[in-house]
Amino acid sequence: MTERRLVLVGVPQEKRTLALLRAAERGGYACELVPWLTALAAPERLAEVGRPGDALRVDSPGSDPDVWRALAGERRALGEWRPGRAWFAGLTRCLAEFDRHTPHLRATHPSEHVLAMTDKVACQERLAAAGVPVPEALASPCDPTELRAAMAMRRCHAVYVKPRWGSSGAGVMAYRWDGVREVLVTTAELAGERLLNRKRLRSYRERHAIDLLLGAVLRDGAIVQRWIPKAGGDDGPFDVRAVVSHGRVTHTIARMGRGPITNLHLDAQRVALAEVTRRFGAGGQQALCAASERAAACFSGHQVIGVDLLLDPRGRLFVVECNAWGDYLPHLLSDGLDTYDVYLRGLFGSSVTEGVA
Repeated sequence: MTERRLVLVGVPQEKRTLALLRAAERGGYACELVPWLTALAAPERLAEVGRPGDALRVDSPGSDPDVWRALAGERRALGEWRPGRAWFAGLTRCLAEFDRHTPHLRATHPSEHVLAMTDKVACQERLAAAGVPVPEALASPCDPTELRAAMAMRRCHAVYVKPRWGSSGAGVMAYRWDGVREVLVTTAELAGERLLNRKRLRSYRERHAIDLLLGAVLRDGAIVQRWIPKAGGDDGPFDVRAVVSHGRVTHTIARMGRGPITNLHLDAQRVALAEVTRRFGAGGQQALCAASERAAACFSGHQVIGVDLLLDPRGRLFVVECNAWGDYLPHLLSDGLDTYDVYLRGLFGSSVTEGVA
């Protein structure tokens, strides 16, 4: 087999890095791993990595606290919510440095698109401009008082407040307020005035606690979207993650939870897409796949994208966001291939699988 090479900037101990390396080994593709911390400390070393025409994937910095600290320039205690503004500024700077030293490599995750998808406001604006159906966004308020004023003006009684530069559900808040009663559901837990991430949902109903939680996220930068009720299955509401690899949907999974936030790391159930879209008719699954590919096309040249979608109880479809590193879905197979198998096959000239899980 002709040697195929991928230069991977990743976190060595992260599960996603290990899964991609295993896929490269299965397919017989040469993969050279450059640790994130190495690339951050000496980006000029990337000029010496790989050969002209080799592929480059700058993968997620992941949850490594040392990488986060190097990007954000500050230290946070283990489990503490990490504001994203400084982290995103550091990511922007380091990706520019990586690009400067790697003109000889083919980027599979162009920095422009990584940044546009990581910035949830920019991502939503790009999708909306292309006519992709997205939830209505409220003007980004800076504090809870501004948020309630914006909700009252829009006659909107329920919103999702998400860190503008966050991931994995950390800091996401589902907030209802009808002018009298209010409740906020989130994975964040208050420890004094610090926010800690927990892998379970908590509900808050007391104004002081709600304002502390909302204020922390809004001050750092947030996207606020009208709360669209999710369609439900037998065991709760669900949303959908679709992986678009080389322009085509190759893997899909519905994530069914018992609350308004359905990320898999919160122990949401994986359910086959066909199972939850059956009641919306034969076209439901095809519509979700078509919308996913249309959303991914807004980031042309980005080889694999995770697209999050939802259906409301009437079957209306919305693209919630796109994830530049959204292809880590362990043990999810399509025609016997996982997401990394398909990514590598398409990257190095083999045909992309026709199946959809």
